[in-house]
Amino acid sequence: MTEINQILYILNQEVAWLLWGLVVTIGAVFGSFLTCMLYRVPRNLSLSNPPSYCPSCNQKLKAIDLVPVLSYLAFKGRCHYCGVKVSPRYLVIELITIVICAIAYILTGPQIALLLTLSLAVSVLFAVLLWVESHVLATKVLLFSIIVLSLLPFVWL
Repeated sequence: MTEINQILYILNQEVAWLLWGLVVTIGAVFGSFLTCMLYRVPRNLSLSNPPSYCPSCNQKLKAIDLVPVLSYLAFKGRCHYCGVKVSPRYLVIELITIVICAIAYILTGPQIALLLTLSLAVSVLFAVLLWVESHVLATKVLLFSIIVLSLLPFVWL
């Protein structure tokens, strides 16, 4: 067992809630980023510029508007600025990503393999959702997934 895995094992024994909180947070953040990518990639838009904005009123979203899951619930599924209904698709994708990350954590436990497992799971989810929503094949993401999948046996302890 590597030193990092030993530290993760001790953390899991002492403060498991902290690791679970981290997994849920990572899942929510990845889910939020997935929704951004699913909107921008088929439209050939940059992932970073312009910053996130409401497509209805074009208001640039602030940090409080971008907290995964919580912002959607706090603003009752509406834009904080113009009040237009936000698609529940954003919330659903964020929740699905959280669940997938939790399952990955249950399967791997607190070890380095979790990072590759999360990368693989989120990449495949993106590729599948992009295909379902836009019929765009994410070949680079699928290639990345194959590489990560081939590395998993070497880090799975």
